[in-house]
Amino acid sequence: MEFKYILLLTLISLAIGYFGGRYVGYKEGLKEGRNSTPLALRKESLEEGVCVLCNEKFELDAKDS
Repeated sequence: MEFKYILLLTLISLAIGYFGGRYVGYKEGLKEGRNSTPLALRKESLEEGVCVLCNEKFELDAKDS
């Protein structure tokens, strides 16, 4: 009987740890995504020569120094 309680307590502890870690990881992922999105949009705009927000075309003048 004691073994069942220990096993149950262990499984509950593992489940709490798993779901707690998953929640924290999800929050960190959202934060990282919010921080990297402006850089990704800027990179895409520069590579394509078109603003991804308003579709305005622009040319980059690459002058060799």
